Amino acid sequence: MFEIEWTEKAEHLYLEALEFWINHNKSATYSKKILKQVSEKENYIANNPYAGQEVFDIPGVRYVVVLKKFLIFYRINNKTIQILSFWDGHKNPQDLEL
Repeated sequence: MFEIEWTEKAEHLYLEALEFWINHNKSATYSKKILKQVSEKENYIANNPYAGQEVFDIPGVRYVVVLKKFLIFYRINNKTIQILSFWDGHKNPQDLEL
C-alpha cells in the first residue's frame, strides 16, 4: 500500500472547494459527501496507484474523478502518492497548474 501525501497547493484547493460548497449550499451535507468520496479515492489509489487515468501531455501524472465533478491529480514517487491538485472540473482547464 502506498502512502498518500498532499502538496500544500492541493490541500489548499481541496479545503477551498469544501468551504465554497458549505457557503453555497448553506449546509455541510455536500462537503461531507466530497470528504467521503475523497477518502475512498485516496484508499483506492493507495492500493491501485496505476489505476488513475494518465494525463496525456504531462508524463507521470494521473488523475481520478470524484463525484463526476472534481479531479484529483497525482504522481507516483517510489511508495508515495503525491496529490498535486484537487480540481473542480468546471473551472477553465488552462488555469490548472501541476
